[in-house]
Amino acid sequence: MNDATQSEMKLPQLARKSGLSISTLYEYLRSGILHPPVRQGPTKATYNKSHLTRLKTVRDLREKEKLSLSDIKQRLSSEEGEPVEDEVAIRNQIIDTALTLFSRKHYDKTKISDVTSALHMGNGTFYRYFTSKEELFLHCLERLPKIMVSRDAWNEVKQETDYITRLRKRGNAMLGSFHSYIGMLNHTKLVLGGEDAHLADKAAECLKSLCAPLRKDLDQAIAEGQVRPMDTDLAAYLLLGINETFGHRLLMDDSYAIEEGFDFIEDFLRHALALTPTQPETPFTLTLRTGEALLIQALSCNGRPYLEGAMGTGTLQVNFQTLSSLSFTHAKATTFAHIQTDSGNTGTLQVDPAHQISGTTELGVYSIRVADILRIDRVSQDRG
Repeated sequence: MNDATQSEMKLPQLARKSGLSISTLYEYLRSGILHPPVRQGPTKATYNKSHLTRLKTVRDLREKEKLSLSDIKQRLSSEEGEPVEDEVAIRNQIIDTALTLFSRKHYDKTKISDVTSALHMGNGTFYRYFTSKEELFLHCLERLPKIMVSRDAWNEVKQETDYITRLRKRGNAMLGSFHSYIGMLNHTKLVLGGEDAHLADKAAECLKSLCAPLRKDLDQAIAEGQVRPMDTDLAAYLLLGINETFGHRLLMDDSYAIEEGFDFIEDFLRHALALTPTQPETPFTLTLRTGEALLIQALSCNGRPYLEGAMGTGTLQVNFQTLSSLSFTHAKATTFAHIQTDSGNTGTLQVDPAHQISGTTELGVYSIRVADILRIDRVSQDRG
């Protein structure tokens, strides 16, 4: 197997060494005559000695035995003792089987032979698609978010308009297949702190993809005025953690039914995400460039309770509740925010004019681009 991991090359190099055109190589890849490249990430694919060996075999079959590509594929499959199947389907079978075994037996205790035995597949066939268990694990991480919840369950989630109920249905759908992915999810988190930087990056991408729909739903709920403004990136990870922790609790014993648990979680989240905070937030006067002004509370920028912009070579986040006043100057595509805090500190940020400033008014939630704002001033609470 060492030959399969040496002499890595990209497609143009493979073409030069094999004496074939790149278009011919693409044809061989599409037909399944040439096995797929080694995937070391979403954008990095390399070829090795095993690909050159396969191309030499194909050339000999074409030139010496005058076989067609279809006959060559049949011959190669027959010699390897494997039926002719769609290449993508075989790869997905290997990945899905590995996902099940990794979750059931843990990554460290699962051998490649366990995967091939479960599929009644020879080890040689496995190494046509993956060079190692580590590479297989990378592909498992990419596929994990897609298989955690069925398509029917996601369709039901998408049709729900109430945010908290939608969140409940999403959590319920994920828990329905909890046993099938929890082992992988746990190992993914362990990989984050491991020494293999490449695996750690893939693990981070996997967790981000799991949290992305939670963050998107939360951003939309804030824009629609269903929940209060907050840092939706951090909140998405906390929401994922709540669901996962409840799943672990269900595995401990049968003290709680799923619906009973979600009743509690729903009540908890409705209070935690409620529009009305425990203490009233200070109102601001928002003045538009047209001269119009309105009273607004619970300010946020792109769903977050702070204004973010560039200061020098760094980035600064200023919480709206610390501001006394905020004025904007606009020049073509550049916008500057001039800040004054409650404590009298001042500063200037370069901000994105397309960012959305939102808040609640007596009539409902109001949103407007930074490019259309003249200034924002805190309303004094000392009025008589």
